Amino acid sequence: MDDDTVVERVLRRAPEVLGEVMAGVERRRRWSTEEKLRILAQSIAPGSSPTLTCKMHGISSGQLYTWRKQFRSGELTGFVPVLMAPEPAALQGPELPVDPPAAASAPKPAATNLIEVELPTGVKLRVPSDAGEAALRRIFAALS
Repeated sequence: MDDDTVVERVLRRAPEVLGEVMAGVERRRRWSTEEKLRILAQSIAPGSSPTLTCKMHGISSGQLYTWRKQFRSGELTGFVPVLMAPEPAALQGPELPVDPPAAASAPKPAATNLIEVELPTGVKLRVPSDAGEAALRRIFAALS
């Protein structure tokens, strides 16, 4: 029996080992944000499953679910989901008599429609819905 035949017999009986050999000092893989987003999209695609996606990319299911959690919280993309909240109910005060001439000359109240933005840091920012784009850009530039 020659050496090639022995090697072939051993290889046929050996279990198949899947994995990635990491050369060098670093043993941890680094995934770019684009790669993470691509893998996340693949895991929810029709006909796919999280387990299948994890096996294809050599990651644990825990890693995939951590990335999903980071995506939902905005850590991966920098964006967080927007929630539309109902208008808060106005507080009812005591009925006061209104002098008609004074009421006619009173200035109109400012718009009560507000846009509320909650930043990932927990800061809540409320701005009038009629605020201009330039004003919003200045506000967000000051906060970043």
